Amino acid sequence: MKSVVHEIRNQLAVAIANVEAFRDGLLFPSPERLASVAQALADATALLADLPDDPAAPPAELAPQMRSINVCEVITNAVLAFEGLTAERHIAFRVRQCSVHHHACEAFLGDPIRVSEIVNNVVSNAIRYTPDGGRIDVDCRRSGEALAITVTDDGPGVRADEIARIFEAGFRGAASHDTAGSGVGLALTARFVEQHGGSIQVENVPGRGARFTVRMPGTALAPPVT
Repeated sequence: MKSVVHEIRNQLAVAIANVEAFRDGLLFPSPERLASVAQALADATALLADLPDDPAAPPAELAPQMRSINVCEVITNAVLAFEGLTAERHIAFRVRQCSVHHHACEAFLGDPIRVSEIVNNVVSNAIRYTPDGGRIDVDCRRSGEALAITVTDDGPGVRADEIARIFEAGFRGAASHDTAGSGVGLALTARFVEQHGGSIQVENVPGRGARFTVRMPGTALAPPVT
């Protein structure tokens, strides 16, 4: 139950932050930004279906709904949804993506909601630890046989003795003592990445904070005949 509620809360938080940024004039409500808000609300609605009618009953662990998706579009919508939160805290939010979509990414075998949640959790974590006025860099591109997403923040980084435990459910490191959180997000992320046949790693970046790297192979379908 806690994991589903956590994901719903995240999606609603980014949607609310964007609407407030539109209202306050911090962001222009472009069609792309409105689409990202709509996607966050749609994902929250889909996740609500995972909650049992009986609040005392635990929700079933649903298998990922794998299908061919344009993963670039899913990630773009997920990333754009964070512009409101970063604008509110004057965080420079820099996103780099391939200028031309790779066929393997346009025909990526994955669960769109869980791919969105992977991005949501990693970027939310970066925002949580980046100070106001800091910077977050998101890089998404095809690397070898996998899609690689990196998120680098300006936070305190991860202590060497905590790196091995960072993806454990309920674990909160020393840097989290004055931040909100339950220690659920990164554990969920690791599980969702594993379900996509991928991996997630964290490292410290000199002069910055932590860098999370997600790699997911997906499965490319045969390119269309032209």
